[in-house]
Amino acid sequence: MAKNIVYCPTCEREVELRRKNFDHIYHEVLCFIMLTGVGFIIYLILKYSKKKDTCPNCERKFVII
Repeated sequence: MAKNIVYCPTCEREVELRRKNFDHIYHEVLCFIMLTGVGFIIYLILKYSKKKDTCPNCERKFVII
């Protein structure tokens, strides 16, 4: 699998793109949902349906061609 390494002008360095983390306000809800079996499946679907197009440091989005 090819890694997407790009130059981030905000961070001023090369970074490997990844999926954006969930916002902090949803962490408690996600923890509660993950305690159930169905909730864990929903969590995995939500997490892996996001594209790997975000800088891990500043969360700037990039367009991947």
